[in-house]
Amino acid sequence: MATLIQLRNKDNLRRAWRWIQSNADASYKSYFRSLYQDYAVAEDALLDDLADRLRRGIYEPSSATKIYFPKASGILRPYSLLNIDDQIVYQAAVNLIAERMSPKMRQRYNKTVFGHLYAGKSSVWFYRKWSEGYKAFNDATREAFNEGLTYTASFDLTACYDSLDHGVLSHFLSKLGFDNDFCVALTSWLAKWTATERGIFHNHGIPQGPMSSGLLSEVVLSYFDDLGRKQKNFRYLRYVDDIRLFAKDELTLRQHLVALDHRSKDIGLFPQSSKISIHKISDVEKELKSISNPSEPSIRRNAVNQKRLLKRIVELTPRYKIENATRFKYLLAHAEPNAILTARLWKILDKHPEIYKNVCNYLRRYNKLPRVAAKAVVVTIKGINLYQSVRAEFISAVDGRLPNLLDRELAQFLKKLWHPKTMKADELVAIGCYLMRVGMLSSGQIRYACKAAPSWWARAKMVEAAALPDPERNVLDEIVGNGILDKESVPALAAAWKGFSIGGLPSGTTRNWNRSAFLLLKEAGRLPRRSPKRCGIHHSLHRINKNVPELKWRRIFRQNYRYAERQIVEASAAMNINITNFVNLLDVFNDRLLVEVFRVDGGIGNYSLGRIGSALSASSRFATKYPATFAYVKELHAKRGESMASHPVVRSSGQPTGKISYKFLPKAKKLLIAALKELDRAGLGA
Repeated sequence: MATLIQLRNKDNLRRAWRWIQSNADASYKSYFRSLYQDYAVAEDALLDDLADRLRRGIYEPSSATKIYFPKASGILRPYSLLNIDDQIVYQAAVNLIAERMSPKMRQRYNKTVFGHLYAGKSSVWFYRKWSEGYKAFNDATREAFNEGLTYTASFDLTACYDSLDHGVLSHFLSKLGFDNDFCVALTSWLAKWTATERGIFHNHGIPQGPMSSGLLSEVVLSYFDDLGRKQKNFRYLRYVDDIRLFAKDELTLRQHLVALDHRSKDIGLFPQSSKISIHKISDVEKELKSISNPSEPSIRRNAVNQKRLLKRIVELTPRYKIENATRFKYLLAHAEPNAILTARLWKILDKHPEIYKNVCNYLRRYNKLPRVAAKAVVVTIKGINLYQSVRAEFISAVDGRLPNLLDRELAQFLKKLWHPKTMKADELVAIGCYLMRVGMLSSGQIRYACKAAPSWWARAKMVEAAALPDPERNVLDEIVGNGILDKESVPALAAAWKGFSIGGLPSGTTRNWNRSAFLLLKEAGRLPRRSPKRCGIHHSLHRINKNVPELKWRRIFRQNYRYAERQIVEASAAMNINITNFVNLLDVFNDRLLVEVFRVDGGIGNYSLGRIGSALSASSRFATKYPATFAYVKELHAKRGESMASHPVVRSSGQPTGKISYKFLPKAKKLLIAALKELDRAGLGA
């Protein structure tokens, strides 16, 4: 019981939430980025509520939403989307495990163990940089070869995450000193998260996708590491479940392979016998693990020679088969769309369905697909029958990028597939969003999908995307009302934010609302109270910087208060999740703020909404009278100009825009506090 008390400690839960937000896995975060922002609006209240449910023993995990990706072999890889509360609880449990394992494991880091390296409590990230582990793995391989260990073999495990037995996991957790209550709680949660969509529960497996699973797998995989003691005639290296052995002779290598096999049978894992190949190294460079950004002559920093890049892609795909997947993906990530490459990709995709996400990301670089490429992608979408996740990704990639006739043709095809009660979650969301955009879903169909979709994730994303014309505003209000009553917290939060955004909330009692929705709207200051209303603008600015003065924002913004409040609430929620979005949202808030500053102080000139550049002359009366506010607004606007979410190139330099670095956040906070203190001293809103 003592460990469960540590798990629900608020500092531990907040650390878990912080690490979830900083997760370097963009793929998993892409399913949750906007939903994380909803949660962040009321994160303190929601984390307190989660701690309370854990303390009282009434926390219940939700079933995972399952997504299935194709592997190179053609079979499916399950991907588990966990409810945000569940992600936090899972990470909080793994935080404790990481701390218990750290004293022993860190001695092996970058020596014999190279993946899922815990960064420590004080780190911004949960794991150390994976690229450093890859480099250390390759350096250790070269070192072994240079010491005369020229015989090698790999020992890969079959479906490692899916096969981890919960009893075995509990055994090793007990050896780490965890009590039975913790082991029982964690394995019962894992059983819920790994169960099939048909409700079949397993006593094995950990969910693929969440960051926490990587370190949890180390609890069991570390059982192999005792073989890693440095020996004169043998070397053991492990990167997650990929074990490489090196020896001076074949007999020594076979002896250690047998020892590994015995250990795998001890813990119920199975080696892939087809991949165990003993051979003598002739070229050590060919033995190295490929990293995600290998050196390529066509790519030099930000300069890419597109002709050489295309030639390299052709070289790597003879007869449309990929010879080196890592290099191919790296090159494709830097390719500008062109007809020759696009035509080649369709043929490559026929043989390699597993690269569909890379191809879709390439297609997203088209502002509008040319007719030939557009026809090809429509044919591809229509022809996909086995892999719903592939179809969903392609639909999302071309949504809004097709010529009008093909856009309508595809929409008519997708309408025939529309069965929200039986569709896979990601396909439902992709098709639903597409059909809503072209106006081929009625208000009743949208309302039904938002309420009846089997997956909580799909319901949340449909509520988030729901948009209806003004005459049907009552249906949108109904969608919000139904969503706030949802038994799952994530769609309820999405509905609460939608209600906040459109300024419409259900009337009557809040007794039956999902508590998460209630807490979000309470934090946002949108619930009726006997006490004075809470100012959402001040609350959000206080989240950005705790030293902000309390200005009278309702008096400052008057009839535009609701729009300004929505803008800054969303900006503060994006702060620790998407810095690029944070800067863009804050820049728009600043635009509204300048309207009011110029209105109140008529002596500094005139200002029109949307013309923020007109106020950024260093010789202006505004810059002279309000130097701190001027510096803040100018710096934010300039940083927005570097954002790939705003412009294709930086106007001042002509260089391509990109993602904004989190290094800018401390500076933005400092500029903000100086500006608000200056406006407070000037009596703005007094």
